[in-house]
Amino acid sequence: MRRSSLVVITILAGLLTIAGTASPARADLTDSQRKLVLDEGQAAFDVGTSLLNSNPAEAREAFARAATMWTQLLDEGIVNGALLYDVGNAWVQAGQLGKGIASYLRSEKYMPGDARLAENLSHARSLVSPQFAGDTPSALMQRWADSLAGISAWARTIVFATAWLVFWCLMLWRRTLPPTSWRWLAGGSLALSVLAGAAATLAVFETGGPTGVLIEDEVIVRKGDAETYSPRFDEPIHRGVEFRILEERPIWLHVEFPNGEEGWVPRKAAEVVLHPTPATSQA
Repeated sequence: MRRSSLVVITILAGLLTIAGTASPARADLTDSQRKLVLDEGQAAFDVGTSLLNSNPAEAREAFARAATMWTQLLDEGIVNGALLYDVGNAWVQAGQLGKGIASYLRSEKYMPGDARLAENLSHARSLVSPQFAGDTPSALMQRWADSLAGISAWARTIVFATAWLVFWCLMLWRRTLPPTSWRWLAGGSLALSVLAGAAATLAVFETGGPTGVLIEDEVIVRKGDAETYSPRFDEPIHRGVEFRILEERPIWLHVEFPNGEEGWVPRKAAEVVLHPTPATSQA
């Protein structure tokens, strides 16, 4: 579940560099203070793990403390996939599905194709209720994109190129193969190349719009950007539900859910999935 050793190595290796390059607004802690925050967060996570079976309520509080402490390091500009992954783990264990999923989504930028990240993100999504499933083109595309989350753009491109090459080789050698076998092999390789090509293209454009996650329960989705508008759905929805942002207002977000339906949610009930930038890149 945890990748704490990787976090320690990554963070400690970058502390001296960050200290010399971070902007003053993002470097309020000394190196020793950052190390202390890291260790205290790890200690809180360990406490939460030890209390999971005996005292779930205190365990959730301990996991929340760990996530809050490690988030201080993110705010300092110490950003890497392993730290974001651990923050996501801590929030999910604390029962904060929305914050956990948002952190996992940020971690994907730094750890594309990571199997454990994909598994934990999938598990967290399975805990969200209601599940916005549907057979609309938008919903089908979203589910397909989710299924590809653990596959890097490079891997998708390799599959496309291989399938495309096999198809044309079969076209050249079609006279040497039995007609039935040739049709099946050629058709299969062509279909695979089309799907892999679309997947590779999706990897380029799938971050084309801002996304977000609900971080509160009992959120009433409205038909407009005010409390006076009637609810979009019969029932409120809960933390962990993801959406694409269509329009941003000071207090409201106009969003599209995975099933293609749209509505307005209070900005305070959601977390926009922005990718934090390491302080070392802001010298």
